[in-house]
Amino acid sequence: MHFIIRPESPFDFEKSVQMHSRFKNSLPDLYEDGAYVRVLHVGRKPVLVSITSKGTVGRPRLLVDTYPPVSNKAEIGSLKKTLRSMFEPTFDFDHFYAIAKRDATMRTIARKLRGLRPVRPPTIFESVIIAITEQQISLHAAIAIRSRLVERYGDTVARDARVFHAFPTPESLTKARLAGLRKVGLSATKARCITEFSRRIASHEFNLNRLTQMDNSQVVTELTKFRGIGKWTAEYVLVRGMGRVNSLPADDLGIRRAVSQAYFKSRRVSAEDVRVTLTRKFAPYSGIAAFYLMYHLFWEESSS
Repeated sequence: MHFIIRPESPFDFEKSVQMHSRFKNSLPDLYEDGAYVRVLHVGRKPVLVSITSKGTVGRPRLLVDTYPPVSNKAEIGSLKKTLRSMFEPTFDFDHFYAIAKRDATMRTIARKLRGLRPVRPPTIFESVIIAITEQQISLHAAIAIRSRLVERYGDTVARDARVFHAFPTPESLTKARLAGLRKVGLSATKARCITEFSRRIASHEFNLNRLTQMDNSQVVTELTKFRGIGKWTAEYVLVRGMGRVNSLPADDLGIRRAVSQAYFKSRRVSAEDVRVTLTRKFAPYSGIAAFYLMYHLFWEESSS
């Protein structure tokens, strides 16, 4: 089954998804031979989705291939809605670029990376679990742990002698034993946090969709009621999982390093330095500005 989606321009598909090729077997997202591949749930059914670019930055067109084929109109509509949430911006790109032009450093970076757009996880639940796995460890270690979590607990689709894994559902993580979560590399504290959070979502005690009706401070308040979820995790979910680009997880070590290099001649900076600098220069787009700075740092390091 094939269909076309047309994200808003500008959109550089390759730049936006190639971060997933930085780490080998970075599950559930893969970027191979020009295709972004992952398993998504359509209803309760896992479906392998492969996306390739057939357009340009100025006129983006994405070809979507599904396996098994999705032919039911309601399922196609559901899948298109999910893909739009992943690939469509939640903010005015032209306005961000106009603000970026006022700053010499960001003006250069934005010109190089024009059309770069963060790909959002398909659910807020997934963004919360991602954030928990990344707490207080390196990104390399977090991705390795998360990939093992996906392999162990995610639904699968087999195609061409390969097995592809979906991100685990709340129900599957609710049933996970502490020993199994520890085996994938999670600390006991993170394992308990994930199972308790998943249980609250699976049982409908907590409705994540309610967060979309709240302002940023209310979202932080609600999420930090969960044991093991602090301010950094909540702010990460806001910007990555909900597209709130005026949110800024300033304690993030990667963001601090990128801001340090861009504006402080690589001197050590605090979270407050990051928050003040990016908010003053780029509000209400401090979160997307941080993403551009981090990506540019990755882009420079991988090119050298």
